[in-house]
Amino acid sequence: MRALQVTEQRGLAEVELPNPQPGEGEVVLEVACCGICGTDLHMLPSPALEAGTVMGHEFSGRVAALGPGVEGWSEGDRASVIPVDPCGECFNCLEGRAHLCVQAALRGHGLGGRPGAFAEMVSAPASSLFRLPDSVSDEQGALVEPLAVGVHGAWLGAAGPGDPVCVLGAGTIGVMTALALRASGVERLVVVEPGERRRARIEALGFEAQPLEGVHESAVAALGGELPVTVFECAGHPSAVGLALELVRHAGTVVCLGLQEEPVPLNQLLLILKEASLQGSFAYRREDFAEALELLASGAVPAGELITEVAPLSRAPELFEQLLAPDTDQLKVLLAP
Repeated sequence: MRALQVTEQRGLAEVELPNPQPGEGEVVLEVACCGICGTDLHMLPSPALEAGTVMGHEFSGRVAALGPGVEGWSEGDRASVIPVDPCGECFNCLEGRAHLCVQAALRGHGLGGRPGAFAEMVSAPASSLFRLPDSVSDEQGALVEPLAVGVHGAWLGAAGPGDPVCVLGAGTIGVMTALALRASGVERLVVVEPGERRRARIEALGFEAQPLEGVHESAVAALGGELPVTVFECAGHPSAVGLALELVRHAGTVVCLGLQEEPVPLNQLLLILKEASLQGSFAYRREDFAEALELLASGAVPAGELITEVAPLSRAPELFEQLLAPDTDQLKVLLAP
């Protein structure tokens, strides 16, 4: 099969690999579509990702082969896949927080454990499959995973229908979070995004968007003169958590979804004076994944407006560069092996 491997030079090379074979409780999927995630962009240059890794964890496909012990699935069935694989034995798994299993990502797809779906075929535990209804296309099936990230963040933020809310950043996760919030009933929402093209894109989805300049006044004005009760930090910029703390009201909550490896500056005095809460949000629970699929199936999320390009594996290096550009107008790019 054809696949993309990480090279020693931290690039991507198209190679031929043996077709995967399903083990006990596993299936092999013919990959239909796999999204390029911000984590993929972040991890490609990192030495933490070994050369030879096949990335790709936002995917849909069709069952091509069944391993021993698999029930309830048949060849040709369409599915979206939770790409992490909790161990089931650690403290978090036993306490009902399997998405926080420290082994889940390492045992999952595309980050050095299982080969990912930047390939024609991939094996996966049958327990990780979610059946795609007819109302969800193969392309839309690759959106379930990133939308589940937004659904989980929205759940943690616990904003009510009448609450003023702010989302920082209109990249993929910011857009998915805004859509999940709207689907949950949140109507008073402003998105802060410095990029003009990204602002135009999220405005086309029906959201109020403001630039970074003058944001302390413009965001409050957009919310009817009130400070946001919850701020969702989806920018992943070193200054974003600090800005979120400045914007949030007293006793409000900052939900952090943006990725930043290095320590970030934070005004602890402001945190104390506001009695604000800082809430991390990592991945999603199975119920978040199921909810994301239902939002796509019902049409509550305009999936067709989120996919900006579908391309073959051979164009991946070019598309990685486009997605890294500060002024990109790409949102969700899918590879179709």
